[in-house]
Amino acid sequence: MLAGLRRNTLLRWGSFSLIILLAAGMMSGCSKPASTPSEVWGRAEAKEVDINTKIAGRVVELLVKEGDQVEQGQLLARIDNRDLVAKTDQVKAGIKALEAQFSQAGTVTNLQDQTSQASLAVAQAQLNKAQADLALSEKDYSRFKDLAASGAVSQQALDNYRLKYDVAQASYAQAESSLAAAQAGLLQTQANRDNEAAVQGKIAQAQAQLQEMQVYLDETEIRAPFAGIVVTKYVEAGAMVSTGTPIAAIQDPHDNWINIKVKETELSKYKVNSTVNVEGKDPGFKLSGTIVDISKKPEFATYRATNERNETDIITFNVKIQTNSEQIRPGMRFRLVNGGK
Repeated sequence: MLAGLRRNTLLRWGSFSLIILLAAGMMSGCSKPASTPSEVWGRAEAKEVDINTKIAGRVVELLVKEGDQVEQGQLLARIDNRDLVAKTDQVKAGIKALEAQFSQAGTVTNLQDQTSQASLAVAQAQLNKAQADLALSEKDYSRFKDLAASGAVSQQALDNYRLKYDVAQASYAQAESSLAAAQAGLLQTQANRDNEAAVQGKIAQAQAQLQEMQVYLDETEIRAPFAGIVVTKYVEAGAMVSTGTPIAAIQDPHDNWINIKVKETELSKYKVNSTVNVEGKDPGFKLSGTIVDISKKPEFATYRATNERNETDIITFNVKIQTNSEQIRPGMRFRLVNGGK
């Protein structure tokens, strides 16, 4: 009986110990694990530009291949420009024709102006003479009319002066008409000048069109916008391309950076213009760079809360570290060394 009692006691203690262990396990499972500092990783990027064509046509020459080093302004490709050359020649011919028309119009205007001015001067002189003759004849007629009334002169003499007066009036009226015609000739001169201005406007329009055609011709020669490396070739010689088609992509090996995503809770550790150290996947690849920008706009990536114990989601912000190292290639992964220090 004593042995049975001892067994029951052991069983009760064993069950109690098991309950304590299970409770401890549950308590430890619900407790928050000790946090360990997380590594901050980022990805390298570089200045890279697609060189697109503004002119549709056939690629008649492609002068580079992937991996080529190019200088700013270096010729990369040529687009067939024969249609543009023909249209440019057509515009040039049109300009020459308009210039000849303008020159002819100027000659006509000058001739018309000189003729009109001369006619006006003659008409004005004739009018002045006719006016003087009219005044004199009117005076003579009035004087002889009084003399005839007193019987001092004959009626025949009065009739002669009456005839001279009538002729003077007719001459004066004719002189006025000639002056009006000469003045109308000046209006024609102005019309000729207006025609000159219209032709000159057409010349200016054609010259602007010629400049536009020259721009298009220049665009058939595709050149590098900056010195760099051809990283992608999108087309081959002989291919037909449309406006906006990329011909090649150029990367600047001296303009690269690393983007890292930093939690908002750790953002205060980073300052613009400060120097940080980074390490690549290859531990021997270490660099230093300068923080040039801390984004004002949060990233989409967030750290989600895993429980409801007063935790909230944490957003991240992009920190741009400028490195400008020729060793960097876009897509490489880097981590901050000792927090970047």
